Amino acid sequence: MRGDVAPGSHLMEKPLAERLGVSRTPVRAALNALAQEGLLIYRPQRGYLVRIFGLKEVVDAYRVRANLEGLACRILAEKGIDSSLDEVLEAALVKGDEILQAGHLRDEDNAPWRSMNETLHQSILNATTNASLIDVTRRTLALPFLSARVVHWYDYEALKGSHQLHHLIVRAIRRREADRAEAAMREHIWAAAEVISHNYEEICAAPPPGKL
Repeated sequence: MRGDVAPGSHLMEKPLAERLGVSRTPVRAALNALAQEGLLIYRPQRGYLVRIFGLKEVVDAYRVRANLEGLACRILAEKGIDSSLDEVLEAALVKGDEILQAGHLRDEDNAPWRSMNETLHQSILNATTNASLIDVTRRTLALPFLSARVVHWYDYEALKGSHQLHHLIVRAIRRREADRAEAAMREHIWAAAEVISHNYEEICAAPPPGKL
């Protein structure tokens, strides 16, 4: 995830075990787990290949995530939430409001914001108690750029708009407005995908370093 191993690189059990100074058993288990999460591609007799994620793959995954988390909001809105979950969601909303009160983005607020964002999304998902939905969503969020901890920390207005949707999502869930809650979560996640697409296009359009 740090990029230490480049996309398209080959990974073999024995060389990795020797490099890490461990036996091949835990290495084999780790490679298999990463393959199941979609980060590696297994090729019989040739080891593993680090998966390459282009813009299309990321946007496609966001589309899946939007539908999964939208469904989670619908489920909660239909069945209602208890006071303990309501308190967790309210605390997340308040924390986000406090961070935005500065009127600009501060480096020291990055980690608290990511924690708040993850807490809100994960609490909604877990509260559905739908094991299949939770598992599929977890696997989707394991892909690069998909986690709720991924925050585009450079546009204050964009984050402000994102948090306004947090408020709308929670309000709709509280009011048991299933259609509205689902639609708001989908829009919330799609907005993040649009930011990634826009930045990708800008980078591709920029001239190479040293050229005008």
